[in-house]
Amino acid sequence: MIDESNPAGRLHKILSDAKRRKDQDKVRAVWASVLDIDQDDVVVTKAVVELYSLSNEIQSLIKMNNQLNHELYLKSFNQINRAFFPLNLGTNWNSVKQHLTDEALTRLQFCAEELSTFYTEDTLSDEDLAEIISKTEALFESVFNSSLPDVLRLSLLEEVERLRSSISMYRIKGAKGLKESLQGTIGAVVANQEELKEAAAQNPDVLQRLGELIDKLDSFTARALKLKKMVTKPIRYLLEKVTDADLSDGDHEQEADA
Repeated sequence: MIDESNPAGRLHKILSDAKRRKDQDKVRAVWASVLDIDQDDVVVTKAVVELYSLSNEIQSLIKMNNQLNHELYLKSFNQINRAFFPLNLGTNWNSVKQHLTDEALTRLQFCAEELSTFYTEDTLSDEDLAEIISKTEALFESVFNSSLPDVLRLSLLEEVERLRSSISMYRIKGAKGLKESLQGTIGAVVANQEELKEAAAQNPDVLQRLGELIDKLDSFTARALKLKKMVTKPIRYLLEKVTDADLSDGDHEQEADA
């Protein structure tokens, strides 16, 4: 069984699903369906670029092991990348599907098996993902309808939109993408701490939801990536003062060597 928690496993799952699509379907529709995103040209293009980045990440990880025959493992990646570019969203899927050969997907499967020996990541359950989406949407609505100063309100809306984007790209980037967005959100809280403190009394709902979402994402990404939580004691103290949220304080130790 293919380990779908590592980058090669995720790409194999996505491309295997795409390979099963009908030849006459449009490229735009196939990528949107496979990745569960809107059939918007900008959204689909961004997602395909992320797939290309995922392909490059896999190659870099394989090259880290000098004991492997890199040519054998990576031989089909140029062909796989031709499935991403040139990106003609209005053409029939068979123009892309021809690059997703059985040989290419088999080599990608070998990469997934190799990465599973040193790269592990917990997968977000459908329930957890639904909860994160719900909390993110609730935070966006709360910030949008708040009485926060315009500059602070815009800054928070930008951060929530980044979180939205990382969630929509979760099938591609996994927990790593969520972690990167979370780092930006924590940075925004630190940078705007004084303004947030001043606004806390009149906008308690915004600050409470912000603290809860940060804590939820921090707990998941720490568990998934086998890392310590990013919200360390100094940042936790700041968040609790700013958001008045009772954040959990469970430390996550690094995973022991397998």
